[in-house]
Amino acid sequence: MPKDKPEIRFAGYTDAWEKRQLGELFNYERPDKYIVDSDNYDTSGIPVLTANKSFILGYTHETDLYDKGDSIIFDDFTLDNKYVDFPYKVKSSAIKILTQTKGTSLRFAYELLNHTHIEQEGHARHYISIVQPKKVLVPQLSEQIKITQLFKSTDGLITVNH
Repeated sequence: MPKDKPEIRFAGYTDAWEKRQLGELFNYERPDKYIVDSDNYDTSGIPVLTANKSFILGYTHETDLYDKGDSIIFDDFTLDNKYVDFPYKVKSSAIKILTQTKGTSLRFAYELLNHTHIEQEGHARHYISIVQPKKVLVPQLSEQIKITQLFKSTDGLITVNH
């Protein structure tokens, strides 16, 4: 198998995958204006998120929420991350908000991020120094979308049959 493309491909795709840095796939935003002021959470309202297993910590009625579309919340210390497709606030300044760059499928980039081995180096910030420069192979956008559709349908089957 050539190292620049996978062995199994969708029909019609033969181009080599391009070696890129993970940081080239994402725009990132600091969460400062989306951090919740109070941790006295409600049972309804805008979700307050964390990237770990808890995910939704509670709800708030505070304004200045993140509502620019799909994003990934990435915990800069733990490397935990979640794909988010609804408006939210966050709990911590350790969260980076990631969106896709032009020519990138956010869902594909999310799956790639989760399937790339990244070493956690203690209680340090990781995104800029460790995650962004990590090299990965990336197909053209149309193939990213096909792969993403396959993941979504597989996730749907798992959900239905679980």
